[in-house]
Amino acid sequence: MKTLKKPVKDFPKSGENYDFNKYAAAVGFATIIFLLGIFLGNYFVQEKISAINEMQDSVRLEVMSMELQNQLFQERPCSDPMIPLEGKLEEITSKITSTENRLGKDNTQVLEIKKYYSLIEINHYLLMKSRKDKCNSDYSLVLFFYSNKNNVLESEKQGYVLDNLKGKYTSDKIKVYSFDRDLDLDIIKTMVSFYNITDVPTTIIDEKKLEGFHDKEEVEELIA
Repeated sequence: MKTLKKPVKDFPKSGENYDFNKYAAAVGFATIIFLLGIFLGNYFVQEKISAINEMQDSVRLEVMSMELQNQLFQERPCSDPMIPLEGKLEEITSKITSTENRLGKDNTQVLEIKKYYSLIEINHYLLMKSRKDKCNSDYSLVLFFYSNKNNVLESEKQGYVLDNLKGKYTSDKIKVYSFDRDLDLDIIKTMVSFYNITDVPTTIIDEKKLEGFHDKEEVEELIA
């Protein structure tokens, strides 16, 4: 009787071993990159959320500060001009613009920040209007209504014109307040109705209304 011999398994050749190791290393490397991407993604998301929350807190404080300054202003309406606050407004504007570019103009948190900022602007505008009336101050007050939904390009062009004029003149000469007409805020809706804003962009310079886009020369003629 013949005995059956068990088949002997061949050992993998050195080349096959090398290919397997390469494959395992590639899978391991890809896994590390994938996990690192998730970690970095979560980290940057948290950083953005933290930055937005910090900005929201800052803007809320500015609203409260403005209310207190309003009370002080009633006692001394012709006191020193509020230059530091105007610089703060410019700083917040730059931060909001930067945040819009990163997260999008329709981002919910961005819109909430803009609501608080709009309250600061309106409050400051009323203070400056009262100062101008009571103290015979010589500067122009500009209300700029724009939209991120309709006639966006025209609104952006008009915004550039006003920024150019702000750069040309000091804050003692011109003060510009920009408002998103589509912002879901009651006071904005009231202003839109009060000034009969039916088109964007609309620029109001010392109660004189300019509808649509107007170049630098046209706007400059109306500045006090």
